[in-house]
Amino acid sequence: MEERLGTLKNLFEFAAYDLSELSCTSINESGSYLLNLNVKDWIDDDNYDLYFIRANEELAGFVIIKRILEEDMYYLNHFFILRKYRGKQVGKQAAIKAFNTYHGNWRVSEFDWNTPAQIFWRKVIKAYTNDEFTENRRKDNKGPAQEFKNYKQ
Repeated sequence: MEERLGTLKNLFEFAAYDLSELSCTSINESGSYLLNLNVKDWIDDDNYDLYFIRANEELAGFVIIKRILEEDMYYLNHFFILRKYRGKQVGKQAAIKAFNTYHGNWRVSEFDWNTPAQIFWRKVIKAYTNDEFTENRRKDNKGPAQEFKNYKQ
């Protein structure tokens, strides 16, 4: 368990660094992007499922899926692929595997400033659903959100 926590925390730091180019986030005085990140909550909460993504048996990223009980929906809460594996179908394959693991209603969202993620998710979801998805604003109005149903067996 502790190893998974450390690995997830390290990957979140890489994700924060990667996104800083778009989000304009600065590091703190200790040289970190993330302060008080409690990844243990995601591992301890039964409504979250964490998966590490691998490519050629190497750690390539992670995905965290949240079950939103009050909406009867799965939410792609966090998704990160190391730059080394981008453009090589690793993210697409991981997304499809996640979607195929959980059957029901899905939501994926991005921030307005993260246009690469918007392009990626629209393309993946369009192909996965045969263009049968809706797009609205996130509930916090900070970017787009795609919703679709996956009842494939």
